Amino acid sequence: MSELPAEEIRVIEFGAEDAQEISDLLRQVWPLAHDYPEDWRTRRMYTVEQVIEEMRSGFHYFGSRLGGNIVGLYKASITELGLYGEQQTVVPACRTSGLASAMYMQFDEYGRANGCIRVYCNILVGQDAGVRLMKKFGFGPWGDPYEQHPGMLVQMYEKPL
Repeated sequence: MSELPAEEIRVIEFGAEDAQEISDLLRQVWPLAHDYPEDWRTRRMYTVEQVIEEMRSGFHYFGSRLGGNIVGLYKASITELGLYGEQQTVVPACRTSGLASAMYMQFDEYGRANGCIRVYCNILVGQDAGVRLMKKFGFGPWGDPYEQHPGMLVQMYEKPL
């Protein structure tokens, strides 16, 4: 898929009615994410019930559809520190489409619309694509790298709003 202008990609919020498709996407994409420890990837392959429970506990799932199917998503929660985003997932066929960029733009807009003082997320240390996105959208490192999971070093990035 060729690069689309990120502003032309429509990022929407998903609801409980999308939980099965979200679960299916996570189970499709996480096994391919070999940069992450296997047990971490396995824990990210949520069941429908886990997706719904997260939505009920304050997580918002955002993403995009192509041909009626969810092709990318991320989840976010409003915390005392700002809007925290995690678990950005894009199907391999859409990885150069501009979808990740569109989701970062929407992440920023959602944070502003909800009065957050910053948006922030973790990027796996050494994950060049993630670091490039951070730079592209004006995020900077926040604190020191830390082990989010045994054997998984991450750097938190923030963007003040």
